[in-house]
Amino acid sequence: MEKKLNILVPVDFSPVSFKAIEFLHFLLQTTPVNTHLVHVLEVNTGDWGGSAEASETLDKQKFKAEEQKALQRFEELRKQADFDFTSEIVYGGLTTAIARYAATHQIDLVVMGTEGADGWLEKISGSEAQHVVRYTDVPVITVHQFASITPIHNILWVADFGAEKQPEQTIVTIKNLQRLFNAKLHLLQIIGKEDEQQSQKIQLNMRRFADTYDLQNYELHLHHNYKVPAGVRNFNEASEMDLVLIGTHARKGINHLFYGSIAETLVNHCIRPLLTYHLK
Repeated sequence: MEKKLNILVPVDFSPVSFKAIEFLHFLLQTTPVNTHLVHVLEVNTGDWGGSAEASETLDKQKFKAEEQKALQRFEELRKQADFDFTSEIVYGGLTTAIARYAATHQIDLVVMGTEGADGWLEKISGSEAQHVVRYTDVPVITVHQFASITPIHNILWVADFGAEKQPEQTIVTIKNLQRLFNAKLHLLQIIGKEDEQQSQKIQLNMRRFADTYDLQNYELHLHHNYKVPAGVRNFNEASEMDLVLIGTHARKGINHLFYGSIAETLVNHCIRPLLTYHLK
């Protein structure tokens, strides 16, 4: 009997969060899934004592009303939905609550919608989806509010295949996704002008990577651009991929401020659903 995937979808009942459910339908058509729809009632860390009853400074009446409202919305959604799901209401900061739920419920994959973030806001605080990608250990599929959602026929995997070690469990997950959707896998490496003389060597490294992990039904691509996010966007627009995959080093604190993350930039701007995973 095939093991069911445990998938977590954070919902705030907005059109953006329902965008994630729209993508989820493609997964539900291909494999058995335990779907967890989780609504987070956001509480400041200083006000939270581990439970509503133990939190003395919490406005319990206000949060009780919000909890009842969320329960009612879940019931309405249950009547309309064409799939079964577990619904949960949790308290805390959005990112920490999702990461904690994923860890305690053996979640395999998080699927969430995002509005993205631009300019100064992106540099300083980023979007909530960026934070979830950074702090959640399992792969996260983010679906931008303006993303095109299409049947998964072509999967784009962006990496430096010669330099970055890809986690073996993630490779298994990616191969399983390819099998479930019966999709073609496109390995893409973005190269700058300084790499042009090394094109043959880079392609050789990509082919070795594919052979090492016994990848099937794949194509290799090199795309010239001095910035990876722009290169991915341009390639996407020209090639119409259905799902994009990229790893992140999940830097935190001062390291993130200085070095940032290519994957997290794509979370805010990718025009296709984006799967991010931690490089360890």
